[in-house]
Amino acid sequence: MEAQIENGFACVEGGEWLFGMRQPAAVCGSLAPKRLPRGECGWWRRLFQPDRRRLQCADLDGRMWCGDRTRPFLTRIDLAGRVAVATEKLLLAQPSSRRLGALLRVVPFSYRNAVCTTVLEGGWAVVSTQGRTQRAVVADGETLGVKPEAVVAWTGLPPTGHCPRIRLRDLFLPRPPKCLRLNFHGPCVVWFEGSG
Repeated sequence: MEAQIENGFACVEGGEWLFGMRQPAAVCGSLAPKRLPRGECGWWRRLFQPDRRRLQCADLDGRMWCGDRTRPFLTRIDLAGRVAVATEKLLLAQPSSRRLGALLRVVPFSYRNAVCTTVLEGGWAVVSTQGRTQRAVVADGETLGVKPEAVVAWTGLPPTGHCPRIRLRDLFLPRPPKCLRLNFHGPCVVWFEGSG
């Protein structure tokens, strides 16, 4: 089962699919909703998976087109190993590849402005972004700093937040500090888009 990417849409035919809540844009045939796959974590952590309210799963009999007009650039990511994807940018994937959902804390020690992520493994995924996506390979011992809003996906260990000066108000106000970066430590692969 492969997705055809054309004109800003990912088109797939019959099967079981995982996609965002605002998808699909169009369906030719029938779409039967299913429960989101549980993944591999324990029952307690499964209750608090943050991506459960942002993703849906369905059986498709026919064809469907997934596309987001606010994010017209599509990128296919092959999931040879574990890849963490920003859930809001995940357009389409196979449900069997979902392992778990997690929150990536943008501001250290705070859950405000946390990025919801979905960990996938095996198969492929299509992400939609506002700009073109760049793939960067980070060698062992190197560090890549990326703005939080630009992060699309990554392999390897989760990034660490870095802010040269963090004030107490940065922890409680609903906006992160302007100088915040997420540091990815190699070896890893990072996909990112242009920042706003």
